[in-house]
Amino acid sequence: MKFTNPKLVINGISTEMDESILRRHFSAYGEVKHVVVDVKKAIAFVTFVDHSKAQISLQQQHIILGRKVEVRPAKPKVEIGKRKIFVGGLPRSITDEEFKGYFEKFGSIVDAVVIHDKETKRSRGFGFVTYEAEESANLVLRTNFHLLNNKRVEVKKVTPRQEMVPTGFGFPPYYYDPYYQTYFYVVWVPIPGFY
Repeated sequence: MKFTNPKLVINGISTEMDESILRRHFSAYGEVKHVVVDVKKAIAFVTFVDHSKAQISLQQQHIILGRKVEVRPAKPKVEIGKRKIFVGGLPRSITDEEFKGYFEKFGSIVDAVVIHDKETKRSRGFGFVTYEAEESANLVLRTNFHLLNNKRVEVKKVTPRQEMVPTGFGFPPYYYDPYYQTYFYVVWVPIPGFY
């Protein structure tokens, strides 16, 4: 597989790290276009002008400010809005395996997640499925409701934030997807007596 991503993720940075230190370190491998440092999360991003220089730096071990850091390629941003669906009205007892098992019959899945309450660890009644192909998502969306574990669940297309149009009532609830590092807004209106 050809490496074409000029952006790297640096994990485990020191609390004394700043952009100039990181830029100076990685400039030894090639011209650095952009540097972002988040000391609170101990993570940074470095973007090279030339992707081949990023590849060269990946082959090296990096010790910055006396600390060994993990350097890996950043996941490139991909257009997933047309491949991601929202599933609402899930039974509280559903497992991740049951959830994924049902939706993978429509096509190959990149990610399927049931959102859980942080304290109780129980399902919050909704989840997200991302397919490899837009056609798979469209196949699911042909029917608004599906029967999952003897419960009728609703499916909707997830719309990325930048495509949302303000309605004058504010934006609907959103979901942050750490894998794709972006926010997704979900429009979900409960039907009285449905859930």
